[in-house]
Amino acid sequence: MTRSKQIIVSAAILVSVTINSLIPAPPASAASASTSSMTLTQGMTSSSVSTLQSNLKTLGYFTYPTITGYFGTITAQAVKDYQKAYLLSPTGVVDTATQTSISHSIKKRLLLDDAMNFVHVPYLWGGATPQGFDCSGFIYYMFQKHGIPAVRTTSQELYNTGSAVSQANLQPGDLVFFAIASPGVIDHVGFYLGNGQFLSATRSAGIYPQSLTSSYWGPKYMGSKRVY
Repeated sequence: MTRSKQIIVSAAILVSVTINSLIPAPPASAASASTSSMTLTQGMTSSSVSTLQSNLKTLGYFTYPTITGYFGTITAQAVKDYQKAYLLSPTGVVDTATQTSISHSIKKRLLLDDAMNFVHVPYLWGGATPQGFDCSGFIYYMFQKHGIPAVRTTSQELYNTGSAVSQANLQPGDLVFFAIASPGVIDHVGFYLGNGQFLSATRSAGIYPQSLTSSYWGPKYMGSKRVY
């Protein structure tokens, strides 16, 4: 290979690495978001355990470098860590409640990955399509698109659904609520992304990620709900 060709190939590799570093790791497949009817416990070896490990790796709890299909101590600890984070009894046993929670978490991860494709879609009062969204319209659209039961409603009505979650226990896909126009009156909602960030439809920037604790949003925060 000539020196000029080597330079071109090296540049192409550098560009590829740079772009790939900006793209999130691929999420679990839709099939792996299904719930098994089998309780999974330590000592088991099966394809269901492999799916469990893959899902927990996607969610950041299973850190072993390979998917083994064996439910050992590392998998049990990953399950316990997940259960603690999602306020489930930390038994290390994957019962129906834990499987359902993991399935929902995977679906919400897919939803959030997709939601980032709508950044900068403009704000539109009453909007619930990619031509324009208001805050609750964006929640409704994304829930509908990803098969999560939802009706078109307001931020306040959304706040009356689901289970309350403290700010310290927020997980990606939870809904966060704010009072913008009047103190104490909920009129804004967004998806919690993780790392103190949330995504919502704002009048100034359209769909855009914001800091939950910024000087603007922090004082307006009213609470969070897990609705799926």
